[in-house]
Amino acid sequence: MSRVAICTDSSALFAPGVAGRLGLTVVPIGIFLDGEAYGSADADAFYSRLSAGASATTSLPSPGVFLDAYRAAAARGAENVLSVHVDARVSATVASAELAARESEIPVTVVDSGTVSYGLGACVSAAAAAVSAGASPAEAAREAVQLGSTMKSIFVTASAPNGRVRAALGWAVLSFKDGLATPDTVYDSATTATEAMAARVLSDAGPRAAAVGHAASAVLPWADALAELLEGDPGTETVERYRVTPPVGAHTGPLSFGAFWWPHDPG
Repeated sequence: MSRVAICTDSSALFAPGVAGRLGLTVVPIGIFLDGEAYGSADADAFYSRLSAGASATTSLPSPGVFLDAYRAAAARGAENVLSVHVDARVSATVASAELAARESEIPVTVVDSGTVSYGLGACVSAAAAAVSAGASPAEAAREAVQLGSTMKSIFVTASAPNGRVRAALGWAVLSFKDGLATPDTVYDSATTATEAMAARVLSDAGPRAAAVGHAASAVLPWADALAELLEGDPGTETVERYRVTPPVGAHTGPLSFGAFWWPHDPG
């Protein structure tokens, strides 16, 4: 393995198989439904439970769990660990990793990505690419932080009986930047919310890269529509897709979808 191991947590929303391909260690966020641990990776089953009225909570990984991950990396031959996590302004995950780093037998660089969800995953991927190209832990950390500082996100949340889209009372659009989720406008339909989100993304000058994600399958048509609107603009160089899985969906709810975007540097 690489002499620099990379660790993150499951709020990075990596698709199945991606972490293994990149050689990452992903420490799980604890998921609870109605107070009981939820161990399934089935997002559709999770959102079905939420839509039926279950209450979801999460718990961050303990320092002990992080320390186990760092020790396992050392046992595999790593000489350093780069531990990249969700914005410290919205979660204590970074603090937990820092406590573990003090006890690690090999040096651990804990990185506050400054972003969340898919944005965190993008920062972790950037760090992994830098390490693969020969970067030091400090250099790879700078790559992650630099990308995180440029990330913007907009998303919609809605609540409706049994998760039925047509029963939604309103679609609230929020923007996430600089550690804050700021409410924007509540729209009367998912379609108008989609159009408003696309307009916000496209109001920033290109070239840009973007990513569109969705929680429950019920909102996939609007995520598709959002992606099409972004792809249709000449300033958008690329649009990736991702799934909002339980570590993030526990907070955004089942009827959530949205986009991340950042300046695209083809070089």
